[in-house]
Amino acid sequence: MDVNGDGQLDILSGSYSRQDRAMAGLFQILYGKADGGFAKPVVLNGTDEKPLLLPGDSEDTMTDRICTRPTAVDLDGDDKLDIVSGNFSGTFFVFAGEGKGRFAPLATQLRAGEKPLRVEMHSDPFFVDWDKDGDLDLLSGSAQGGVYYAENTGTKTKPEFQAFVEMVAPAGHHSEAAVTSDDEHFTAPGGSTRVWADDVDGDGDLDLLIGDQVELIHPAEGVDLATAKQRFTEWQAQLAKLMEASPWNAGQEPDAAATEAWQKSYQELDEALEKFAKRQHTGYVWLLKQEKLSGNPR
Repeated sequence: MDVNGDGQLDILSGSYSRQDRAMAGLFQILYGKADGGFAKPVVLNGTDEKPLLLPGDSEDTMTDRICTRPTAVDLDGDDKLDIVSGNFSGTFFVFAGEGKGRFAPLATQLRAGEKPLRVEMHSDPFFVDWDKDGDLDLLSGSAQGGVYYAENTGTKTKPEFQAFVEMVAPAGHHSEAAVTSDDEHFTAPGGSTRVWADDVDGDGDLDLLIGDQVELIHPAEGVDLATAKQRFTEWQAQLAKLMEASPWNAGQEPDAAATEAWQKSYQELDEALEKFAKRQHTGYVWLLKQEKLSGNPR
């Protein structure tokens, strides 16, 4: 995306949180150069020359400010790019563009009627005219997985979004851990999904490209698959028992000794897993082609 309108593509990035003050995710930009390279990242400031920050000053709204996930898009049809950002809590905020890479310092929240547009967690906006009516609709992944669609029933210059509907159901792989020798049990995107829409096969309909995050658990070296599966089942039972005994389950803040003892037991159990299994965190890219007439991806 050419954020500052100089004819060069730039890279826009969010961040989890700054480190020097109260938690808040900054926006960083790497401006494109004529030779195809990029300048060093700099913090993106608003027109007040202060870093753009998502609103949220109380404990209840603190997660609105972290894990920023921005995109630049002309949301209101004024030929100026705006910044729309997702966040940890799953909501969306807009910094209005003022042209040439300048943005208003105060963000407004995207809503469906009176309620904030929200996914489970880790909102990640992607705008596209999905229903081919001339305005931009909103797609998003989420921490739990799946893809969600908010139709824009307004206009190109005055968007009005409907509540999210589930376009792709979460597969729940992250909660169904199992020891395997391959990845064939994954038949749909897992958790932490991020989405892109384009006409991949040139048939005139938009398709979905979905990135995800999954955990693979393989037998450790020298351990056969059957043994690893049996020991993993036993390990899961021990983990469930330990979680039930968590000192935080009492409904009040546990004392330091109880906390330390439980954390030590948890660490020992985690280390025990490594004796018969190895974990690998990875992800895949899935292509879901849109079905004719239905408008649903498959």
